[in-house]
Amino acid sequence: MAIRDLVVAYDGNEASEKALEFALRMATKYGAMVTGLNVTMPERFEGHVRRWMTSDTTDAIKKARLDAISEIEAKFRKHVAASEFTGETGWIVEEGPADLTIARTARFFDVLIMGQFLTAFSSDRRTVDPPTLLLRAGKPVIIVPKDYTVRPFKDHAAIAWDGSRYAARALTDAMQILETKTSLDVLTVKGDAHAEEMAKMPGLDIIIHLQRHGIDANLVELERQSGRINGIGGALLGHCGATDPDVLVMGAFGRGTFGQTYFGGVSRTILQHQNVPVLISH
Repeated sequence: MAIRDLVVAYDGNEASEKALEFALRMATKYGAMVTGLNVTMPERFEGHVRRWMTSDTTDAIKKARLDAISEIEAKFRKHVAASEFTGETGWIVEEGPADLTIARTARFFDVLIMGQFLTAFSSDRRTVDPPTLLLRAGKPVIIVPKDYTVRPFKDHAAIAWDGSRYAARALTDAMQILETKTSLDVLTVKGDAHAEEMAKMPGLDIIIHLQRHGIDANLVELERQSGRINGIGGALLGHCGATDPDVLVMGAFGRGTFGQTYFGGVSRTILQHQNVPVLISH
């Protein structure tokens, strides 16, 4: 299935501007439509507070929220016009909790694109909870770093591969993108338990599988990193920093029990310190 329908979560901040810029470049490559999505939470007041508020007050609060949404839409359309993007664009506003609403909306598109989770790892006061969003979306999500310089695609990608169910799901979700790349680095890390288990199955070869899809894949074995960003996540980020792929593909939440909203380990490290766009899937 070709990529024809992209949605970008957009609230006008720096992170969403990067996401929109990346989405427009991606849409140009694949001939896709780009829809901007803004999520808003309707006004809610405790009963004892609402009793003392006049209708003029509540109307003014609602108008201020709607005016802010209109300003965000205007910024979105101005960005699109300045980019000289010639494809089709759209704009939708949905109401509800940000993470759940974005996840539900993503199911009606091919790929969700959004900016890096700026406060997800440093503050409890955040509007999007990464585990909730990524576990519930049901579609691949591309997250663009806040300081990423969007550039022409090099048609080079990387995938974090350990043979797990999560890595396999991400590979499948990203295949329509990977098939358009001229080269792909399949990244494994020494000492990874999943990868070592797969090595005991010599009849299976992910490189051969990718070659059958016409992908020029290259197996790269990395050493675990030590330092500020260590372990498997550090190894993956180090490789991406050195090679600058268009996208890193990876599965999420490979260490939690079934049904558990667990976010940690490699997933957390990558999204906290990402230096390239990451297509993440669960």
